[in-house]
Amino acid sequence: MHEALKAVAGQAQTLTGAGPLAVAFYHWVLAEELPSEQSAPVARELCAEIASGGRSIHAVAALGFLLSIDPTLSDACRDSFAQGVDWLTGRSGGSQTAMASLMQPLAHTGVLVGLVAIDDDKRWQKFGTWFALLLAKLQPLLSAEVGWRQELLCMIKMRSELGLRDELQLAPASACAAIYVARGLARSSPATDNDFASQLLSRMKLVVYDDPEQAALDLAAFRFLAQGASQIDLRAPSLEDVGFLLRRLPSGLRRWTWEDQKKTPNSTAQKWAVENEYHFQNLLCAVLAPVLPDLRDEEWLASVGQKKPRADLVIPSLHLVIEVKYWREKSTPQDLISQIGEDVSLYLKRGSPYRKVLPIIWDQGRRTEQYDLLVAGLSEIRDVVSPVVISQPAFMV
Repeated sequence: MHEALKAVAGQAQTLTGAGPLAVAFYHWVLAEELPSEQSAPVARELCAEIASGGRSIHAVAALGFLLSIDPTLSDACRDSFAQGVDWLTGRSGGSQTAMASLMQPLAHTGVLVGLVAIDDDKRWQKFGTWFALLLAKLQPLLSAEVGWRQELLCMIKMRSELGLRDELQLAPASACAAIYVARGLARSSPATDNDFASQLLSRMKLVVYDDPEQAALDLAAFRFLAQGASQIDLRAPSLEDVGFLLRRLPSGLRRWTWEDQKKTPNSTAQKWAVENEYHFQNLLCAVLAPVLPDLRDEEWLASVGQKKPRADLVIPSLHLVIEVKYWREKSTPQDLISQIGEDVSLYLKRGSPYRKVLPIIWDQGRRTEQYDLLVAGLSEIRDVVSPVVISQPAFMV
């Protein structure tokens, strides 16, 4: 999946080498930063184009995206965009050729986004009425196959039918719907659509896109869904949430106490060393106990013959054992894998109330080059989930 994401991102990035509309759309849909020193000159050129006889819907739309991306653009840019909208909504698209040149989903998205950015209620209403009439004329000419263009038209129609300050609520059941939620044009409804997520992943794994715009839409939708998936539900954490929380542990060590000098007159310099498995287990309890009220430590489990196993940490509500390991510098990955494999067979014996084991390892030796193979190996052990390896911070010397 990592390679597929890179390939899709590469296809989407070809938009940055195209015209202003493609560039502005790319930065808007993917929320990629576009510094003012880059957006301001392009905006000025678009303003000049809109003021000339050679103005186009592409220029108006590109300026709309830029106004949304960069709120520091001048009032002159806002006025120029408004004039462009007035010109655009005055066109009727009489012939079929003129209709096709007018009805461009990407461009109309830029116009809609720009109107939201300048908060122009009067022009919003005018655009909504004009777009609805145009879409009604175009409907017989649309392809029966639903693609990203039809999805964008549908989103524009739904949003423009509401008032500028009204709230569109929808389930992110398509890439375009997910992007409307991600970019603040709609609010996500509680309903979920797992079929869409599955379809999106399947499509991205194929890495075959006829249009870079669709690649950008899918990539933006994937990032939105992935971001949502990484949010922990504190009311009812899942097994996946526990794994995510533990993988984020290194970020919390940034402010770990390791002092060479005392911080206050009445204190002493402290170094909170993690020197053994018990220290690491205490740290994990401090992290997990506030989120998982049924967390228990040093849990004795049912005997296996003469062997009486004791689990480091357990979460009964998730039927999960957390196996804590301290990987000393002189120990090998093979030792760890053997120990964890044996522990799993003891913890999950027939009749055990637990079903999964999550190993978490503190690496005293900081052997980061070994982690991928170690995690892959542990993941092959039946009923082992989300193995985590934490490298001892560099300041702990």
